[in-house]
Amino acid sequence: MSFYTISAGALNGLLLGGLYACMALGLSMVFGVMRFINVAHGELLILAAFLSFVFSTTFGLHPLVAMLALIPVLFVLGYVMQRTLINPLMGAGLEPSLLTAFGLSIIAQNLMVEIWGGNTKSLNTAYAEMNAKIFGIDVPLLYIMSFFAGIVVTVGIHLFITRTYTGRAIRAATQDAATAMTMGINVNNIYAITAAIGAATAALGGTLIGMTFSFTPTTGFPWLLKGFVVVVLGGMGNIIGTLAGGLILGLSEGIGAAFVGTGYRDMIGYIIFLLVLMFRPTGLFGHKGSE
Repeated sequence: MSFYTISAGALNGLLLGGLYACMALGLSMVFGVMRFINVAHGELLILAAFLSFVFSTTFGLHPLVAMLALIPVLFVLGYVMQRTLINPLMGAGLEPSLLTAFGLSIIAQNLMVEIWGGNTKSLNTAYAEMNAKIFGIDVPLLYIMSFFAGIVVTVGIHLFITRTYTGRAIRAATQDAATAMTMGINVNNIYAITAAIGAATAALGGTLIGMTFSFTPTTGFPWLLKGFVVVVLGGMGNIIGTLAGGLILGLSEGIGAAFVGTGYRDMIGYIIFLLVLMFRPTGLFGHKGSE
């Protein structure tokens, strides 16, 4: 095992961690505010990938341009779904909300199969096969893009939550929803806005997934699991921690794959996930609240 092989695995894994952070941010936000695991998040990611595919093949849009068009679409979709389907069930405990999200996941998956079929698809770009050299190591250009996208979006959401009125309202609802309501905050609206932001980040994460990997209507669940690993590593609901969790997972997978082969890449992430749950259940950067 050469030093170059290990270094290449580590660098590529670290950069890929930016994509992991992008696709897990929405999952982290929703859990941080509502203590609710959105099991339909994986389908949102794949829906974004398919819609980007449609915009690219039908209208000739570049996938990144298609992604910009998808952000408001998924924002509205996330808001409406949360406000009409999930919010009315929040007072009845987590089980009804979780089952509803699970049902939405199944419906979305089957609709995608009916519309686009079960064949594998990908978002082709002129630079999909292009590499750059960093410290003499070949790195896919898409990995570099994903890395910086993860940093920019994470910092942007962090600033939104900490510097804006709506962000402070989200934090208040996270800490104590009942007290927030007495202060005049519309908690149901805050929950819907949070879900909408989470869905909007899925537009970015899903498009990057489609540009970097192939996808089918059934690949949402594996990405949901990977997103859950990222969120647990970084601390449930911790936005900056989600970025750190994505980078840690990518780095671990990259180094581990250099030793045991790429076929065991996912297994390495799940082993780390179990170890963190055993010894630090709140995550490596976990604390109460979203930020």
